Amino acid sequence: MFKNILIPISSEFYSKNVLLRSAFLAEKFNSNLNLVYIIEEKTFNEIDKIVSTYRTVADKEESKRELISKQIQTADQIIFDDAKQILKDKQIPFEEKIIEGEFTDKIKEELNKKQYDLILMGFKKECYLNYRLFEEVKIPVWVVGQGTSKKILAVCSNLAPNQKVPDLSIKLAYHLEWELNMLYVIDTEDSVYVDKNGIRSDIKTKEDLLSQGQNFVNEMRQKGINAELVQGSLEKQTLIKAEAIKANLVIVGREQKKKGILGLPVKNLKKKIVEKCKYSILFLN
Repeated sequence: MFKNILIPISSEFYSKNVLLRSAFLAEKFNSNLNLVYIIEEKTFNEIDKIVSTYRTVADKEESKRELISKQIQTADQIIFDDAKQILKDKQIPFEEKIIEGEFTDKIKEELNKKQYDLILMGFKKECYLNYRLFEEVKIPVWVVGQGTSKKILAVCSNLAPNQKVPDLSIKLAYHLEWELNMLYVIDTEDSVYVDKNGIRSDIKTKEDLLSQGQNFVNEMRQKGINAELVQGSLEKQTLIKAEAIKANLVIVGREQKKKGILGLPVKNLKKKIVEKCKYSILFLN
């Protein structure tokens, strides 16, 4: 399922939990791990803004070289050492490298160089990263958060094709031997239907959306899956259910939500969900 996993770690933020989760998945799926430490160029830009305008170009370049040297030492002495210790004696194929640039751009470059099945990463709200990759990459992105239970929450809604989420969540629950809970949200803030191609319909009645949602839930229940139908904001209902079951992992598909409270436009939906959810999130892009 996840044969080649890309693990990007920004110089802005490092979580050892990402490496621990990568080892867990690699053992389950016989995965190859590719750890990429990205020295974030935004850090250099911020330094240029802060340092005195009287400093010469040569002074600024020297500061940049010193910072890069420190970041490389951090990668070698802390992050890569942690990885080697965690993966010790596990016989997991593992590669590592250090690159410079903007986080999302460098990840997209790596995806063009090699076939990956999953991006496994951490998240930090207060940093320079804007996490554009949530919207711009085409492969699953697993954001490592908290959670020790063996429970998965798979989220479907009227705003997504609901093709990948049911299929992958069932397979993942089987391989991990975790309990699968499925939630179908009728988003009352954006009353449209998204078809299997990701195309939004015209406005639908509440009755139409309820009928569609109930049919989906009934189908899942016939497969023996614990499925529930709720109404409300997609983000809010996802967070409520994740907290209620103490999910280890929340799976979210290609949600095409464009309207929020009072009909206001919705942007960066995935990032907002990650910011508010303390549990791990798997986006099926």
